[in-house]
This record gives sequence, structure tokens and C-alpha cells, in this order.
Amino acid sequence: MKYETTITSKGTITIAASVRKALGLKTGQKVKLFINKNKNVEIDAGISVAEFEKRRDELLKGINIPENLRGLTARELKDIAAKEAFGE
Repeated sequence: MKYETTITSKGTITIAASVRKALGLKTGQKVKLFINKNKNVEIDAGISVAEFEKRRDELLKGINIPENLRGLTARELKDIAAKEAFGE
């Protein structure tokens, strides 16, 4: 999919509805822009932890994963990251 847009005098661009839909972008959502080695701009839409958990739970609905293979929850990962960040 290709789309051409114009940069305004204030440096903003409009992302076409078809592109937003293809990327799953929502109004007010934050995105990260990167410039790759070819000087092309890449958009990282990412997802929130809550959205990730929701999608994961939908995908795993009805699948029984043994306790020893489940790994850490998002809350446990956040707690570990917070402790590491503050040297606890």
C-alpha cells in the first residue's frame, strides 16, 4: 500500500484512513517514528500491555497451557522491571 501526504507549515502530516485501518491506529494513540538506514520513516504503532493481554487471551481461549510453561504475567514483568529500575 502506498500513500502520499503533504507536510503542513507546522510539520504535521495526515495519515489516510485506509492506512490507519491497516495499522489498527486509533484517534489519540501514540506512535513512534524511526528513520531507517535508507532514510525512510517507519511507524511503530505498538500496543499497550492491556491490549496485548486482551489479544493474547483471545488467541489462547480454550487452550490449556501447563502451569510450568505459562511464564510470567504482565503484572509480574512490570514489577520486576520497576524493581530493576530502582535497584531494589
